[in-house]
Amino acid sequence: MMNIKQVIIVGTMAFVITLGPSLSGYLSGTDTALNQPKQTDLSNDTKETGIDPVVEALGLTDEEAVYEELLEGHSLADIAEANHKDISQIIELQVSQLQEQLLVRFSEGNLTQEQYEQQVHELPEIITDSVHRQYALS
Repeated sequence: MMNIKQVIIVGTMAFVITLGPSLSGYLSGTDTALNQPKQTDLSNDTKETGIDPVVEALGLTDEEAVYEELLEGHSLADIAEANHKDISQIIELQVSQLQEQLLVRFSEGNLTQEQYEQQVHELPEIITDSVHRQYALS
């Protein structure tokens, strides 16, 4: 079991990673031969519903509700199941979002080809573990 500090750090890491581009306001100043996605493509496309796709996939209405559920010791999978949502959709969505972010990092020269390929290969397992992980407040 993890203490509250670890819960806050680890519990929000996976969630924040998927929201990172939309929260940071980061815009790439360079175009690359890899036709890297634009910032708007990485912002989780909240235009239609106004709700982040991960939050929506969990069956919630805002990021604060997700954070509160995580602090209460629920995993993202628990939240999805409680709201009759498909866990595999959440995993696929987070993997897709992180792959886009890795592509940007690679195309900007922040990752080598080997690092990029290794991280892309590891993503599904890392995200699956994260989605099912519960954090205790002890």
